[in-house]
Amino acid sequence: MSYRKLFIASNALMLAAFVWAFAKDFAAPWRPYQKKYYEMSADVLEKKAAAEKDAKKAADLRAEAKKMRRSPMEIKQIIAGDLGRFDRCVTCHVGMDEYTNPSLVNDFKENPYKSHPKVDAALVKAHPFTKFGCTSCHSGQGLATTVEGAHGWVKHWEKPMLKGASIQGSCVKCHGNFETLKGAEIAAQGKKVFNKHGCQGCHAINGVGGVISVDLGDIADKPFERIAGYNFKKVRIDGKELPNEHHDSHWNIQNWILAHLVNDPAAVTPNDPFAHYNAEPIPPSGMPDYTKEISRADADAVVAYLSGMTKEEVIPYRYHVPGPAPRQTALSGKDVYAKYGCQGCHGLDAKQGRRRFNAAGEGQKEYDEKMPEAEQFEQMNLGIEPTLPNLVGTYTHEELVKKIANGVPATEAKKWSPKGPMPMVYMPAWKDKISKSELDALATWLKSIAKKDDSGF
Repeated sequence: MSYRKLFIASNALMLAAFVWAFAKDFAAPWRPYQKKYYEMSADVLEKKAAAEKDAKKAADLRAEAKKMRRSPMEIKQIIAGDLGRFDRCVTCHVGMDEYTNPSLVNDFKENPYKSHPKVDAALVKAHPFTKFGCTSCHSGQGLATTVEGAHGWVKHWEKPMLKGASIQGSCVKCHGNFETLKGAEIAAQGKKVFNKHGCQGCHAINGVGGVISVDLGDIADKPFERIAGYNFKKVRIDGKELPNEHHDSHWNIQNWILAHLVNDPAAVTPNDPFAHYNAEPIPPSGMPDYTKEISRADADAVVAYLSGMTKEEVIPYRYHVPGPAPRQTALSGKDVYAKYGCQGCHGLDAKQGRRRFNAAGEGQKEYDEKMPEAEQFEQMNLGIEPTLPNLVGTYTHEELVKKIANGVPATEAKKWSPKGPMPMVYMPAWKDKISKSELDALATWLKSIAKKDDSGF
């Protein structure tokens, strides 16, 4: 091919590329939303003009309507520099664009045309959109300009838009006072439920709490690559499997947290207790089954609370609102038991020990290696932590303080099946977390609830 022909061909290809790019941009999915918003707004202005008795005001309204109809189609963007966010959400949600709709109020009922709810409320007034953007509270993918992309319903985007109560997790990120903050009541309830049921006994949050399981201070950042699709397939929310359609995926971190509260965690994460796929047996999740103890509303509240546990987002210090300093008051032994999450293993008010897979205990059949695996699993699942009223009476006060201070390592566990996994739940040493006065108070309370023998002592 001669240079002349190559030049002509390359120019033709370039022209074709320009035409294709222009056509693709002209057919961008955000354009119809923006165009319809301008038309709807112009219609409203014209109706006001028709009802206006003052001729000058009517003319001004008609002029404004005409200008609205001629508004250029364009990508709109909020640059929240302090937060490192570039949000284009207002490209479709034009009613929330302060430059197009300065009042941020309209009467449209349908998304994406309607205005932001409660724009006159203190919550919205304290978070101007031009400073905070959209995704700092709602999550999603700020730079995207398609419905699926902007809402984060695409593969490899792990921060989909928060829905329902989960959005209150955004309050937790910045507000140390969220427990008393209007608008964050559900997240505040989530923290209460988390602490009431002893989750902090196993899970620390930013180093505060137990060490048996993972620190949840960054649970909202957990990558999906660490959650097998096999496990998501076992989740049931309201009795239904979680869909994972490209445009409507429910495989997200919020539902993964919820799954552990509305399912038996051992069913969601069964692992490999018979070493079929690993060199050593791996027990199921050691988390208690809370399905009969925590209501669905409280489970959703815990999800909202934990949705604020992130370390990926760099939030400037001046955006943080400090919480009140904790009150330093003497606690009763029962309060100490609740404060450090002892109920996570030993039950609410120490009434009943919780499950400890493959621990030897009462009510189990004698181990027989010829027993079918399903029956072995059932027996291993009957293992429980000690029910404290049955146990603490066998110790003196000093022995009990020492036992709690030094903990009980996993290696001391008595296994029901010698070939089964080591019971994964154990009692850590509390001597560096619980003060001596609190240990004394705790031991005193535990001795007071000890089961009496037949003599009445």
